[in-house]
Amino acid sequence: MPSKIYFAPHVKTLPGKPDIVFRRKKVAVFIDSDFWHGHPERFRAPASNVDYWQAKIARNRARDLAVTAELTQKGWTVLRLWEWDILHSFDAELARILSAIGRGEAVPSSTQVY
Repeated sequence: MPSKIYFAPHVKTLPGKPDIVFRRKKVAVFIDSDFWHGHPERFRAPASNVDYWQAKIARNRARDLAVTAELTQKGWTVLRLWEWDILHSFDAELARILSAIGRGEAVPSSTQVY
């Protein structure tokens, strides 16, 4: 019988409030939307109020980098998954998580570029 995997959703006590946290393994998973986190290829800014949206997405990206750095400094492994990738490549994204918590084969990380 396989052992259980313990996780907590939306942990408010960690920086950035990760979507999924594996406390025993110190792995924090963020699921970033292409729109709000400005995917480098799939983000499409609204045609109106362009300056607002450019600044808003830039702030979100900067916060993502700061949160990732803070958690990493505290000894956490941080995974940032794109929502679109989960919807279209679920098995690959799940494999990344399982690898990070030591429950699967090592899987190369997709690069989160800002």
